[in-house]
Amino acid sequence: MNLRKAFPAAALLALTVVVTACGAQEDDGETAKQVTTNEQQATDRAEEIIHQAVDVMSPKPALERTGPATVGPCIARDDHGPDDRLQVTLFYKLTEVPGSAAKNLVLQARDAWLKQGYKYNSSDEKDMSGPFPWVSMRTEPDDFWMEGITGVLDRTKGEGLATLKVTSPCFLPPG
Repeated sequence: MNLRKAFPAAALLALTVVVTACGAQEDDGETAKQVTTNEQQATDRAEEIIHQAVDVMSPKPALERTGPATVGPCIARDDHGPDDRLQVTLFYKLTEVPGSAAKNLVLQARDAWLKQGYKYNSSDEKDMSGPFPWVSMRTEPDDFWMEGITGVLDRTKGEGLATLKVTSPCFLPPG
């Protein structure tokens, strides 16, 4: 085979493998799913997931975005090597509600996400039954990960602060 023709074919094959590995996921022996996204699509989907929970809450909280920059390096490296992929993380405090409502807001987020068909990631009934519950879930098939967490403000009064966090799957930077 001519080396000039072999190099572009090998480069195309390598690119296909990298892109597929970045977004593919095996699901109980089914065909791997390929998920491709960009920063704007990831941000929009993360906002949608947040609002699926918050828009049905009572009392209605205000959202206060906190934390580091929305877009950062991918932390879910497949091979523990260098990785230039990115991911979006949105982190919100639920404010303008009494501290005693924090537990209920996290439970409402869980219920809203379950109604959307999202899956538990690692929470169990013990995590949800205490005075300061937390839940970890993910979407299918696009693999966004979300958490509802109750931070402790006053343990004796059972007052907390509810937060919601959504992290996108990894995606390649532009270009």
